[in-house]
Amino acid sequence: MIFHQRPTNYKNAGAVHLLAVSGLHIGIWLLLLEFLLRPLERLPKGKLIKLWVMVAFLWVYAIISGLSPSVIRAVTTFSFLAYALNLNRPTNTYNVIALSVVLLLLIDPLHLFQVGFQLSYAAVLGIVWIYPKLQRFWHPKNLVTRKIWQLLSVSLAAQLGVLPLSLYYFHQFPSLFFISNLVIVPFLGTILGFGLIILFLAAGDVAPKFLISAYDTIIGWMNSLIAWVAHQEAFLLSGISFDVVQLVLGYLIVIGLVLACSKPNFKNLAFFMIALCISNAYLNVMRWHQTAIERVTIVHQNRNTGLLYQKGNHLEVISRDSAQMKQLVQNFSIGERIATVTNSDIANHYRTKEHTLFIMDSTAIYPTTNLDYVLLTQSPRIHLQRFIDDTKPMIVIADGSNYKSYVKRWATTCAMNGIPFHYTGYDGALTIGN
Repeated sequence: MIFHQRPTNYKNAGAVHLLAVSGLHIGIWLLLLEFLLRPLERLPKGKLIKLWVMVAFLWVYAIISGLSPSVIRAVTTFSFLAYALNLNRPTNTYNVIALSVVLLLLIDPLHLFQVGFQLSYAAVLGIVWIYPKLQRFWHPKNLVTRKIWQLLSVSLAAQLGVLPLSLYYFHQFPSLFFISNLVIVPFLGTILGFGLIILFLAAGDVAPKFLISAYDTIIGWMNSLIAWVAHQEAFLLSGISFDVVQLVLGYLIVIGLVLACSKPNFKNLAFFMIALCISNAYLNVMRWHQTAIERVTIVHQNRNTGLLYQKGNHLEVISRDSAQMKQLVQNFSIGERIATVTNSDIANHYRTKEHTLFIMDSTAIYPTTNLDYVLLTQSPRIHLQRFIDDTKPMIVIADGSNYKSYVKRWATTCAMNGIPFHYTGYDGALTIGN
C-alpha cells in the first residue's frame, strides 16, 4: 500500500502532500460531500441541514485520522468554506482564510511557529492569489489543454507560495514537482473514494479480492512513478543555503515577479528589480564576510570526538569516526555555506588567529607551557589539579567520548579553581575563533 513506500521519495518528488492528511484531502472530501449530499437541498431548510452534515462529516474524519495539527487546520478552513458555499453568494476567500487563522491562533498561539502551519497557509495564499492570474495569462480553448494548464497552474501557484519557506526549512527544491502533481492529483479523489469504499467493505468482510488487488496495483503504479521522479537526482536541487534574511527577500522577489508578470508597469518592474538587487547585494556581503572566518567548533558525539575547522568556505572535519558525523557535517555545511569538505585525523594542537587548542587523549601526555583551550577526550587518567597548576588553561572542555563520572569530577575541580568548564553533553557545541 501507499505507506510501504519510503516518504523520502515523495518529498524529493515534490509530492509529500499526497501522504499527509491535510488540505488537499479535506478539500476533496468537501467536494465529494457537496456532490453526494445535494439531494438534501430538496428538504425544508435543506441547505442548512446539508451544511451541518458536511461539517459534521469533516470533523468526524478529522477525529478518525487522529486530529493532527495539519488536519485541524484544514478542517477548520474548509468548515468556514462550507459555510461560505452555503450562503450562495460571492465570498471573499481571504476572509475565510483569515477567520480560520484567527480561530486556530486563539486556540493555540504556538501554531504560528509550526512549519506545517506556515507551509499550509503559504500554499493556500499562493493558490488564491497566483492561480487566477495564471488563468488570465493564458486560457486555452481546447478542453484537455485547459485542464492540464489548470493543474499546472495550481501546482505552480502552490510551489511559488511555499518556495522561500521550503528553501529555508528543507534547503532543497524538487524541480520535477509538476510531473507527480499533474499525473496523480487528478486521480487522487478517485483513489481516496475507492479506498474508503474498500475500508467499509473490509469492515463487513465482504470486500472482493479482485477489487483489493486492483486498488493495490493502482497504488503500486503511483509509488513507482513517485520513485522514478524522486530518483532523477539531476533535477533535485539540494543543499541550498537559505537564511531568514533570504526568506524575507525571497518572498519580496516572488511578490515582485507575480506583480511584474500580471501587470508589467514601471512600478511593479521596479519593485521586482529592487528586490533582486538587494538579494544579490546580501549574497555578496555574506561571501565577503565568510572569507574572514577561521574557527574551530567542538561538537558533541557519543563515544566520539568531533571538531569542525572552518576557514572561509572550506571545512575540515576532524574526527575519529567521520561516518558518525555525516549528517551533522551536512547540516553545518548548508548553514555555513561551505563549498568544500575534507576529512583528517585528530592532532594534539590547533591554532586559530587568536587562540590555541590542545587536545588531550587517553595517553594523558601534555606540555608544561600555558594553554588557552584544553579539550579532554577518551577519558584520560589525569590529575586535573596538577594539570591546571602546570598549564593554567583559560577553559577546560570535555566531549562525548569521556566517562560521565570523569566529567563530573573534572567539573568540580575546575569550579574549585575558578576555571570555566564546558561539557558538550550539557552545554552544547563550543566555537573557538571568529
